[in-house]
Amino acid sequence: MTGVVGVPTGPDLGATASLLADPAFVRLVRGAFTARLVCLALAAPAALTGPGATAAATASLLLLTASSLVLSRSGRTVRLLIAHPLAASADVALAVALLLTVGADQPAALTVVCSALAVGLLFPRRVLVALVAPLAVGSLGAPAALLGAGPVSWQAGLALLAGLPALVLGLGGVGAVVRHSVEGTLRARSEVALAVAAVGAAEERARLARAMHDSVGKSLHGISLGAKALTRVAGQDQTLTRDLSRSLADAADQAAREARALLVTLREDTDDRPTVDVVASLLRTFEADTGVATSLHAAGAVDADPAVTGQLAAALGELLHNVARHARATRVDVRLDGDATRVRLTVRDDGVGFRAPAAGTAAAPGHYGLRGVHERARAVGGDVDVDSEPGKGTCVRWTASRHPRTSSTKDVPLRLPR
Repeated sequence: MTGVVGVPTGPDLGATASLLADPAFVRLVRGAFTARLVCLALAAPAALTGPGATAAATASLLLLTASSLVLSRSGRTVRLLIAHPLAASADVALAVALLLTVGADQPAALTVVCSALAVGLLFPRRVLVALVAPLAVGSLGAPAALLGAGPVSWQAGLALLAGLPALVLGLGGVGAVVRHSVEGTLRARSEVALAVAAVGAAEERARLARAMHDSVGKSLHGISLGAKALTRVAGQDQTLTRDLSRSLADAADQAAREARALLVTLREDTDDRPTVDVVASLLRTFEADTGVATSLHAAGAVDADPAVTGQLAAALGELLHNVARHARATRVDVRLDGDATRVRLTVRDDGVGFRAPAAGTAAAPGHYGLRGVHERARAVGGDVDVDSEPGKGTCVRWTASRHPRTSSTKDVPLRLPR
């Protein structure tokens, strides 16, 4: 909308501000004023030394040249012009004055065409009409035409109207169409950015939920089980009560450490260390905490995108937790290899094994950690495969794309120990 004096307000002013934040649009506006500056250079000989040269023509030429020079060089001046349409009216008046003093058949006529294009680019519809109308009227001809010595036939009148005035109106309309198109493009970009942000927020919530489950959630579950057992034996077995109390205190300390580690991870976002270093660090921590021997074999210089490394590390942490909790293993062997497009993690233990679900069977409802391993593989264009039999240990193969943005995602059935 516009104010009572034609000043853009509300949505119009906000739309113009967003347009001027687009470098390509600003270059286009400056290009229109630069083209007007070139036209003025062509008109200078006729305006300054021609038969019709007057003081008014010289003044109009010099003032319009200064205006064009400033507007073609300074984005701030363009913003001031938009915020104060009266200044734009003065610029239009100078263009009309130059045209009337030197005649419509001189090169100065092209300046009104460039002015009309700039006005169409910069101003909303109501202001555009108010500024283009004087340009169209002024382009009808020299002062003689305005004083009554007009065309002598209807054909000459039609030619006069279909010439420069039509060109002025047409270029003003072209500028308005370009402005509308750029506004639509900027709105579409904004909507896409909002959609991407919403998707990113959803993915971040899912990542946080998996991280909470993989660390603090398990510790809190253990504390809950210990507290329930403590209520059953309290007052009956002093030794067992003390042991359970000590275990609960240790579990609470562990949960606090995991919460602090989770906060640090969230602040750091992704781990930019080489993938093999991240895997080695996880294995050292696992071996120190559980006493289960580990080995790592890295075939070649294996590395991946930091986002892939983060998902791989979280999946490995879940698999190692399953080993410590269910497998009763004495050794875990890990192999990290890959090729130009894929990275592969193989985790093998010598534990009790299990009977894997049939292919295509999903993880049991409520087993969020198992779904998390599957989701992490899918998130980076990978898959999961498990080989296991009772008494023969378990081998889990986890694969991912080195660069998931250019890879397709496969939904592979997850078969992990329950």
